[in-house]
Amino acid sequence: MDSKLLRSCTGGEAHDASSNTRSVLSKIDFSADTNLTAIVTKLESSENKLLNSTGVETKSEFTAEISALDGVFDDRVICFKMFVEANMHWADPLLVNKASKVWAQVDANDRYLYKLGYEDQMTQALSLFTELDQEEYQSMMTDLFGVKESYTLCKTAYTNLQSMYRKGQEVKALKKQTVPSSVFKKEVVEIINEKLLPYMGVLADNQPETYADAYAKINHYIDLINQKIRTRRSRATTEEEVSSEVE
Repeated sequence: MDSKLLRSCTGGEAHDASSNTRSVLSKIDFSADTNLTAIVTKLESSENKLLNSTGVETKSEFTAEISALDGVFDDRVICFKMFVEANMHWADPLLVNKASKVWAQVDANDRYLYKLGYEDQMTQALSLFTELDQEEYQSMMTDLFGVKESYTLCKTAYTNLQSMYRKGQEVKALKKQTVPSSVFKKEVVEIINEKLLPYMGVLADNQPETYADAYAKINHYIDLINQKIRTRRSRATTEEEVSSEVE
């Protein structure tokens, strides 16, 4: 047998090959064989690194969730602004004066902050909230129609957006710090193809009663994965040919 795991396998397929291989070998006592023990130990280490790296790469950056929450926040900001503006048109000059003072803060902190990018938007919003959270403005907004309520909803929407945005940034930072899964996939493939299979082949020939069956099973698992890879390749080639003909 001379099966080798195809290098075009995915990270998941490399992980499966390694996991199945170690599962087969776990049923054999090879503790006295220091060479095989070292190979399997290294394979397990690379397999775990591959799994961890793949897990990080597939972590959600909450893009859809952030976008949805940003839409809610934009609506709440607009709603708050409209209430403040409406109060500036009341017949009561005292209310108009209070609404005008609140509006001055909105204007000073970019009245169109909902059009900004996430970072600038949240920075401007925080600046606005810092001003309006002062007792002077809180008292004014309480006297105005709908302003205090819409302000509270606006801040809640901001908090939700900020929390989800931070989660997304944490995931992005983690991905930047993590070694690409392709590196560990290559390690797993090389250990299986260049170290484990050649050595297992020798053991199967010299100690067939102990290793022949295990070697056959490992090759069988690898053949199944290779068939899957070849089928994927064939399908991709066929689709490319069809697409080329259509064009």
